[in-house]
Amino acid sequence: MEVRVFLAAPPSFLKMPFNPVTREHFMKAIKNFVKRFISPKILYLRRFDIRENDIVIDLGANTGEESFYFLRKKARVIAYEPNPYAFEELKKNVANSNNRITLMQKAVSNFNGTSKLWLHQDHAQSEVEFSQGSSLRPEKDNVSKHDFIEVDVVDIKDVLSAHDHIRLLKIDIEGGEYDIFDDILNNIEKIDYVLLETHENKCAEFAQKSKILYAKIDQSPYKSKFYTDWF
Repeated sequence: MEVRVFLAAPPSFLKMPFNPVTREHFMKAIKNFVKRFISPKILYLRRFDIRENDIVIDLGANTGEESFYFLRKKARVIAYEPNPYAFEELKKNVANSNNRITLMQKAVSNFNGTSKLWLHQDHAQSEVEFSQGSSLRPEKDNVSKHDFIEVDVVDIKDVLSAHDHIRLLKIDIEGGEYDIFDDILNNIEKIDYVLLETHENKCAEFAQKSKILYAKIDQSPYKSKFYTDWF
């Protein structure tokens, strides 16, 4: 018996020659799709019940992966990102948000003013890619000892006092979490979820501070609100 196998013709876009610009745009679109819909961070966020008009505060928004997810849930997002290279990408990524997001090109700490934002030691290779590692803390082991940018800083007390209720507070500020944690504890009654990335593996000082931070969480009657496995 003769068996014939018929192969469907490949889609026309696969037969089309890519010029470098088209290929770059195509690959960027694929990367953005994966990041926005099936990345580990987005899968993690699905456990939280975020509803229309919920207030979400994103400290260390970077290029907006998490902020974009919250916008899809129709939340109202306040996003803080001090690194200017990341901030420009953030603006592009949430450009069609129908005014549901407030973008703040500021760092968040325990004071108002300005500070040095120390850049990742490899920032010259890609300012956007390595923007995630920039920090107000010069002791962080992967920041440059020489390269920094002066940035505006807002006090966490002002950030929190602007809202009567906060559905979710995400904190990924590269060691700065230790400077604001006591103020968060003082306001925890009005916050439903706190996603907190600690950076105890980034220097010995952070390791010591993290022990104190975890002890405070463990002693708090609201410890179930804290999610310290954020990454």
